[in-house]
Amino acid sequence: MIKNKKITIHEAKEILSQSTGEMDELQKRTYEYVNVFSKISGEDARRLIEALEKEIGLEEEYAIQLVNIMPKTPEEIRTYLLGWKKIVPTETLIKINEILNSVKK
Repeated sequence: MIKNKKITIHEAKEILSQSTGEMDELQKRTYEYVNVFSKISGEDARRLIEALEKEIGLEEEYAIQLVNIMPKTPEEIRTYLLGWKKIVPTETLIKINEILNSVKK
């Protein structure tokens, strides 16, 4: 049975890395993209998503996008969240930043 699941670019990189056999053109391009932008492991990405959901209360969709982007400052986080029509207190932005920076890149 095929199942849909939202994943990060970091998780996609691990899945494509384990691919056996020839990749089609779309898989090759996707793999090249995730290799450029993925700086953490898929396991670390999933841990960050879970922390953002549990500790901050972010929806999975927003948590995945933040982990994909990995903003470096609370100001960058605010910019992304404003685009999603989310108003977040500065203390929460700082906590999100701490969670995202808890992983060695």
